[in-house]
Amino acid sequence: MIEVAAVVFRNSLGHVLTVRKESSTKFQLPGGKLEAGETPAQAAAREVAEEIGVEVRLPELSPLGTFDAPAANEPGETVRGRIFTYPRPVLARAAAEIAEIAWVDPTNPDRELAHLLRDEVFPALES
Repeated sequence: MIEVAAVVFRNSLGHVLTVRKESSTKFQLPGGKLEAGETPAQAAAREVAEEIGVEVRLPELSPLGTFDAPAANEPGETVRGRIFTYPRPVLARAAAEIAEIAWVDPTNPDRELAHLLRDEVFPALES
């Protein structure tokens, strides 16, 4: 089981910010693996700062849920994502291992998505 934490950022149209890592063809939420001693919220905040240059305030992260899905980049593995939402608009830029960012309409995705995002997070956002 691969444990990750990630954040849902939405724009005024309701689109969700996604990232594609250099080593992947699939878009996913900004976020990543927890480091020793980190809470999921701390890991999510650290990862989004590294990946997209966005500094979030921990008290403003709201838990969306914990979801399991096949890992996008590690065949045969399962990823457990602790997903948070953030209420403020953000200006993101690709940094670290991020090759590309894209705002995706969760009701009509126009690119290849990681299983966790497509099968778990997007349906949770609609409920």
